Order: sequence, then structure tokens, then C-alpha cells
Amino acid sequence: MKFYLGSILVLFTLQGFAACDGSPQDFIINDPIDHIPFTVTAKVYRPDSLLKVSTVFIIPPIVGETPIDRGMAQKICSSGMAAYILNVVKDVTIDYEINHYSIHDETYVRALSSVQSVISELEKDSGMNGKFGILGMSLGGMISTYVAGSEPKILASVIVVGAGNVPGVISYSDQKRVAAIREGRMEKFNIPDQASYEQIFKNLVPHDPISVAANIRPGSMYLFIAVNDTTVPTRYQQELRSKVADPLVFEMKGNHVQGIIKAGTIHSRNITNFFSNQLM
Repeated sequence: MKFYLGSILVLFTLQGFAACDGSPQDFIINDPIDHIPFTVTAKVYRPDSLLKVSTVFIIPPIVGETPIDRGMAQKICSSGMAAYILNVVKDVTIDYEINHYSIHDETYVRALSSVQSVISELEKDSGMNGKFGILGMSLGGMISTYVAGSEPKILASVIVVGAGNVPGVISYSDQKRVAAIREGRMEKFNIPDQASYEQIFKNLVPHDPISVAANIRPGSMYLFIAVNDTTVPTRYQQELRSKVADPLVFEMKGNHVQGIIKAGTIHSRNITNFFSNQLM
């Protein structure tokens, strides 16, 4: 069945969902960048409940959906909320990214449109209560920050080792793919150093998460910061912290991966309790 939402075309495939099982669901939107269909794939974890439930969107990191994402979805579902793991990032090659500087800004525009389209569909669902939160780790945390600061229907957000300041992150991150793209561009376009690389992107990411962080409702964001992070460098996580009004903050010893694991396991109950308090 097809639905038209203004200029957005959505294909909504609703299956019978068993409780908290991660059933697949596709949403096809009209890509706001190239205006051709883009499939937002989802894994759906919905509780078996007679009550209307809140919804938490989970945005995976740059490597794609992880066991931590699935584990958090299960925990959120077990606490009485629905969890949707959403793939909102377009799959392109490293060579494509090297040659298209606009890809970074486009990622945030597309992700926001994707989440807004899913919200529009779920608002029609009689099993939902119309309250939405978002959780993201690493790149997923950066995307989630942008969505939370851009869409007022997002009432709560949990950001794990995420940040704003895209030019800074892509210039100094040691994440394998990010570094490969940076090195490829520096060689191809004769960029002498990382500081020059950062300067090039200063005006090329107008939809940077840091630009909307002040819009986030005070007290509605829970930040997990890894204090020895070189993948999303800690200084940019702290910069995001400084731009958000009254966030709940937990600082973790360790690097990027250790921070994700700690947040998604040791602190998973705190995360689900935060969403419960904000959304239920």
C-alpha cells in the first residue's frame, strides 16, 4: 500500500509483529537530495501491550547496526516501549565520498527527512501514543543530535559518544573509513594538513548537529561521553555538552568502543529508565 505525505512518497509494509522480535519493515521516501526513492529499513521491537506505547528510534553507528543496538532495542521493548532500529544513511563508496564534499551535509538532511517520514506513519498507528525519543551511538549519536534539535516531536534523546562540529570530527577522527576518505581527499586535492582540511568544511555543513543543539528542550538529552576518545574526539563531545541546555551527563573512562560497550551494557537500565521517565 502506498501513502503520499506531501512531496514524500512512503511505502509502508506492516507485518504482524511478534513481541520484541526485530521484525523488518521498510519505509520508502522521496530522497530530499536527489528526489529518487530511498529505502529506510527498520527492525521493529514492539511490546505485546494493550496500552498505547511510546517509540524510541535507534540510529546505528558508521559501521551499521550492531549487537549493542539490538540489545538496547530489546531492553527498551521489555520496558514497555517500542524500539525502531532505523537505517537512514545512504550506502555509497569511499571513492564517491572522496569526490563529493556535500555528502556530509546531505547525510543529516536525509536522516531528518527519514525520521520525520517514519513519525508521520507511526502517528497513524493506533498502538502508538505519539511520544518519540531517539538513541544514537557514534555517527548515530551525531545524527540523533541533529534530529533531536530539528524535530520538536522528539521529546527525549540519548547520545552515546556523539558530537556536533562535523568539520572537526571528520578532520581528526581516527575511524578507519573517515580517515581513508580524509587521506584520499588530501592526496587528490593537495590539501596540506588536517587544519586546512577542517577549514575547507567550515561552511560546507550548514546542517551540523551543533547548529541545532540549542533547540533541544532543557533536560531532555542524556549524554554519555568517553574521556579518552579519538574516534569522535572527546573535545567535540564536550563541545556538544556545552551547547545543550541542562543535559544529563555521564563521563566514562576509556576509548570510543569501550564507551559504546559500557553505555549499551552496564548503563542500559539507566538509558531505558531515562526514556521511560521522559516518554511514559
